[in-house]
Amino acid sequence: MAQELVVGYNPLPAAERVAHYQGLVRSRLMWLGIGVVLLLGLWFWLRDQLDVAQTIWLYVIGLAFSGIWLVIAVVLYVRARRALDRINATQGYAVRVDTQGIEVAGKRVAWPDVSAIATVRGPLGGYARLMLRDSAGASVSVPITFLDTLPGTLDSAIRAYSRGTQWIDTSKLGN
Repeated sequence: MAQELVVGYNPLPAAERVAHYQGLVRSRLMWLGIGVVLLLGLWFWLRDQLDVAQTIWLYVIGLAFSGIWLVIAVVLYVRARRALDRINATQGYAVRVDTQGIEVAGKRVAWPDVSAIATVRGPLGGYARLMLRDSAGASVSVPITFLDTLPGTLDSAIRAYSRGTQWIDTSKLGN
């Protein structure tokens, strides 16, 4: 058996999400532009039949749908960009497991002091996270998508190095 398992940070999934949401923002902007052009055409066609209030409501209702989707796409893009920036700014490794204990995101805990190792959902439906809690109640976590290994591989290493006393509890993820 190797002396330790070192799991680094993997920026590729985060970079893929950034590219996906960047394309989504572009798409939403194009649909918003198409909506504006269609509404202008509709206004020129019906301008004699519409008063100012009807014109304003036409634009508000017509552009609200595209505008809301654009805002959602921008928020998702910003979140993905921040996640990628956090990965790129992080030095070292995400998880290190050996016979003495486990280290997650720079916090080292010996096996007897480990209270829990679990996967939990992030706030507001965020990415699933690997959380380490010590016996004093302090915890640290790292998003699972940041890791360059599969959770099953990490769980096997934790079970082996802790001699079966610790494992990754996945019950908090739900279905």
